[in-house]
Amino acid sequence: YLLLVAGLRTLVARSLMFDESEQLALSQVLALGYGTQPPLLIWAAWCAVAVFGVSSSTILGLRFVVLGLMYAGLYACGRSLGCSQHRAALAAAAALLVPAVSWDFVLDKTNTPTACAVAGFAVAALVNAVRTGNRRAAVSVGLIVALGVLSKYTFVPFVAGLVGAALTVPEYRQWALSRRGAVAALTALGVLLPHAAWVVANRAELADGITHSITDRPERALGRLVLSAADVAVMSFGVTVLAFAWLASQVFRRGSERPAQRLLGRALVMAGVAAIAVVVLAGGTRFKPHWFTPLAVLLPAYLVSRLGETPDASRAARQLGAVLGVLVVGVAVLAGAVGTTDWLRQGRELRQRDRIAAEVASAVPAHASLVCESLRDAGNLRLAHPRSAIAVLGTPESARPTLLDGAVLVWDASRSDAVPETTAASLARDHGLRPDPTATVRFVGEAITCDNPRARRLGVVRLTRD
Repeated sequence: YLLLVAGLRTLVARSLMFDESEQLALSQVLALGYGTQPPLLIWAAWCAVAVFGVSSSTILGLRFVVLGLMYAGLYACGRSLGCSQHRAALAAAAALLVPAVSWDFVLDKTNTPTACAVAGFAVAALVNAVRTGNRRAAVSVGLIVALGVLSKYTFVPFVAGLVGAALTVPEYRQWALSRRGAVAALTALGVLLPHAAWVVANRAELADGITHSITDRPERALGRLVLSAADVAVMSFGVTVLAFAWLASQVFRRGSERPAQRLLGRALVMAGVAAIAVVVLAGGTRFKPHWFTPLAVLLPAYLVSRLGETPDASRAARQLGAVLGVLVVGVAVLAGAVGTTDWLRQGRELRQRDRIAAEVASAVPAHASLVCESLRDAGNLRLAHPRSAIAVLGTPESARPTLLDGAVLVWDASRSDAVPETTAASLARDHGLRPDPTATVRFVGEAITCDNPRARRLGVVRLTRD
């Protein structure tokens, strides 16, 4: 499956997608923080680039390793819930019922799959730690939880839900309040402490960025919140619930749950409530489906673990496997249409981005330092100019590479030939630079018109010191 996904991703787009480009662009500097995304994957990209060099294969390979770890984590979670090997594999594959996993993860996304992977491993590690009582297992719980927080900040509500659920199940409450639980907590805090210090030092910028990501059309706050909640319910959980209700509603194991099953079931509910509370209390006006994706991919593991061992349950499991096979084939056909035809708008937009990435690379001097508005442009430019320093406006000072004289600005010029005032202000504030009034401005791509409303054009101009 991972080989198929790699082929589909290469077919659909030659340029880097947003998450891929972000990791390649920001991995020039090793820092404790890079902005609104935690640093774990950028550290991983820094290591991968140091070993394998700057190339699209390096970043895409990292993403497919993450996808593999996600399915491994879900398999481990299924096994910890008492599933057989075949049932645990089905639980991992059933994550494909979540549209974000079966489609979005094929094209883009690396931070969210990492959070999904760590969520599965966290449940498995906690169950194993309680079962064995081993101190080393307690250390692994703390380490995995810390890695989850360092992969995506939306992992924090999941941790809160998992801890809250553990305190409601006697076996897990006893462990959590024992010395083993303290060892896990201290391990997590020790790993997180350096990044936590960075978060405190950059709390204002971080809070503004996170608040912006959950705020949309404040004049329509309630309506937008309700619509986005419905979108999350349908896109994250709806297909899974419908599939299991159709195939397996009559074959769930009756009677009491195992403690591990009870733990996961309650953790999913509590983590969902915690995520909703964070958005509402922060004044957010929308929910995003990918914030709930770690919960959505763990739901099939819980449901599969509740299937009985009767012939009817085995038949339902086989039917679910067949549905997943058809889903994979359908995604492959759809990705082929996106990558090779103009039937779908997404395919046209991706090919336009591919062309712009190539044109900008040819418009910029080979060894010039670059300043970009967009992370996606920055990553693709680093592919074309691996030895150039490439800065992105708005990144924290500790994460900015050193720019040489003669730097060049690349900005979105779709709607205007002039450099936007906000871009000029960011240039002056972050780097002490301004567009050189004597330099020639070059444009690549196409300007927006009535006939081509989604066109995109980039401007390129040399910079000078203030």
